[in-house]
Amino acid sequence: RRQALDRPRVSSGPLLRALRRRVAMAANGSSKPSRHRSVNRKSILFGGSVGIVQAFDGQNAAKVYEGSEVDCRPHLVVIGGGFAGLFACRKMRHEFKVTLIDAKEYFEFYPGICRAYVHPREHRKLARHYQPICDGLAVNFCWGEVLGVNVDEKTVNVEEMSSDQCNTLKYDYLLVTAGSQYGINLVCAKRDSHGQECLWYPTFLDKGIKDSAWQGLDERFLSGRRRHLEREYEVLKKLHDTKATILIIGAGFVGIEYATEVKFYFPDIDVVIVEQRDCAVGVMPESCIKYCQDYMDRVGIKTLYGKKYTEFMDSGSVRKIETSENDHVSALEETVNKLGVWSKQWGISEPARVYMAVGLRPINQFLPAECLTPGKRGGWIQTNEHQQVLRNGEPLPNVFAAGNCCEIASLRLPKNSFPAEDMAAVACHNIRVTRGRANPRAAGGGCFGFLRPRKFKEMHWGWGTGLCATSLGPHDATLVAGSTEKSGSGYTVLKGYLSALNKEFIRWSKVDQVAGGCIGTLVWELIH
Repeated sequence: RRQALDRPRVSSGPLLRALRRRVAMAANGSSKPSRHRSVNRKSILFGGSVGIVQAFDGQNAAKVYEGSEVDCRPHLVVIGGGFAGLFACRKMRHEFKVTLIDAKEYFEFYPGICRAYVHPREHRKLARHYQPICDGLAVNFCWGEVLGVNVDEKTVNVEEMSSDQCNTLKYDYLLVTAGSQYGINLVCAKRDSHGQECLWYPTFLDKGIKDSAWQGLDERFLSGRRRHLEREYEVLKKLHDTKATILIIGAGFVGIEYATEVKFYFPDIDVVIVEQRDCAVGVMPESCIKYCQDYMDRVGIKTLYGKKYTEFMDSGSVRKIETSENDHVSALEETVNKLGVWSKQWGISEPARVYMAVGLRPINQFLPAECLTPGKRGGWIQTNEHQQVLRNGEPLPNVFAAGNCCEIASLRLPKNSFPAEDMAAVACHNIRVTRGRANPRAAGGGCFGFLRPRKFKEMHWGWGTGLCATSLGPHDATLVAGSTEKSGSGYTVLKGYLSALNKEFIRWSKVDQVAGGCIGTLVWELIH
């Protein structure tokens, strides 16, 4: 009697019979739909040699064998694990077999990175490893650098960290969310970096690592990234002790935030900003510009406006430097070498360290040249309003792009996290539409397919795209809402300490969502 009680009981109810029919149908490759309603992603125990069998939706047909499962969902490859890439993984993981590829092992909240250089422990709040994130989402993680994409054969060549050979992944759908970096080919002994690398983003591509100014630090690893933060922190401490001067080229968002963070934590460092425009954060409304300028004047940050890099040269060289990228780079090198002369004219001490906060460029080295816009820094990935990648003006089949790496011909979007996730939402929707058109029976949609997306969405300037928060040290900030493509548009809706708290909540909630936290997930699910 005890043995009979311990033996698992097999139910012969209609639900289990329907499940068994679906298992047999999937194993035989049959596409005939069942008249019974599908069981949505539940695990059911029943007797027999199969053991645990995972039920599935009609669109997620999985062939089940004894003790194993073969995932027959279409394969979606996502290149880049930033804001847009992780957004796509969360949205598409149920209907697609998703593989995330990134050249580094961690996610980093880039909008808060300036503070990590003056307060290295802050980086603990900004970074999370990809592997546990992907495990929680049931997404495959491939740690490696993408060397090339063959859009005709639908393959991605990846140099994985765990293998000496280049591996090839086949995809059904491809979403490029590789992001962008700051960097101009400026070589100077006083500069914080070499070539096209910068402080604001880790150096994780193989070519950049070989030419890096930070030899011995591999920022593909989280430990290497944090050692770099600590090394730069020690440099700033020495500059503070000697009351040295640093020069920041560029008064955009990154330049302003880094200058104010350095001045708050190292008040004895003389901070100077050089900008070719006539004001800081020039795309913002006048009230925001004035507030930022008043703050910098109050804390003693010197700003020099209207100083184009080409004007630092002799008058005979100014007209020659626009002919090619190499000439442009040479001009910048000569400019930095003349900093001693120009420093006297500006009325400042000669800078002991130079930081570049200009020269935004996309990460796109793996795509064909026909998919890129012409430009000095490699060009942006061309997309249409549906986020489809264009080759010679025509959309590539099943290839999409989103985030800072791409450019929509009819729409100029700011390069930050909110529009990146908006673009990813449009791309994910349109991938589902593309799949439904190619295979209507397997497209799912719930409620007998009534919820299946059928029409393409177009990217537009949404309410969140017009939001912009700018930090001015840890206790001050501005928040602009309602901005448009027109420079100077929008309204400064929040200033001071409340705005700083708002930006801190944005940082905390986004990192919490990335890590799978309940509150962060709820907050951002309501937004996107």
